[in-house]
Amino acid sequence: MALSSKALQQKRAKKAAKRKETRKSAPAAHDAKAAEWLAAAGAPIADVYTPEGMFDEGIGSVWFSRQLEDGRYALGVFLVDTFCVGVKSTMYAVLEPEKYRVHLENFLHISEEQFVPCEPAYARKLVESAVAYAKGLGLEPHVDYKFAKIIFGAVDAADSDAHFTFGRDGNPYYVPGPSDSPAEQRRVVKQLEKLRKDPYALLARGFND
Repeated sequence: MALSSKALQQKRAKKAAKRKETRKSAPAAHDAKAAEWLAAAGAPIADVYTPEGMFDEGIGSVWFSRQLEDGRYALGVFLVDTFCVGVKSTMYAVLEPEKYRVHLENFLHISEEQFVPCEPAYARKLVESAVAYAKGLGLEPHVDYKFAKIIFGAVDAADSDAHFTFGRDGNPYYVPGPSDSPAEQRRVVKQLEKLRKDPYALLARGFND
């Protein structure tokens, strides 16, 4: 049976009110999560891992976590491209202990990468150095990096005396990943080609034909 005009108007008004309430609650939930993430940056550091051979393979994931007072874990994972684009993707979340342990187990033992524990300062310096290298090429890190990096808190990268060499054989080398869209691939290639055509950029970046 078709709804009467009055009933139809009431139904539409009810839906509109529900949408309005959803829009009002969404920012509040977002603000709460943001505040929780900011607070997590001061919690004790739990686990920090980096992969062996990432400068040979050109890619690797950096794991950095902290344990909160309630037992949960704040986790940031950074997929780092050491050949070219810096931080390709990030993941950041606050996890229950059981879920955290499952993620960590998968990370350490199911992945093809071989991970080793490392000092927090080393991990931060590695990630930030990769970002700086890519920015020098005109390439920005993943959009979520600005939030994920909060996990580093007060860790000082300068406390690490590690030195990193990015690129391959002295040059940026782009290897598209399975999650890189065609548009993203074109953007990176176009930027690298632009540097090749600029003699000052060639000199600064060490490009070789």
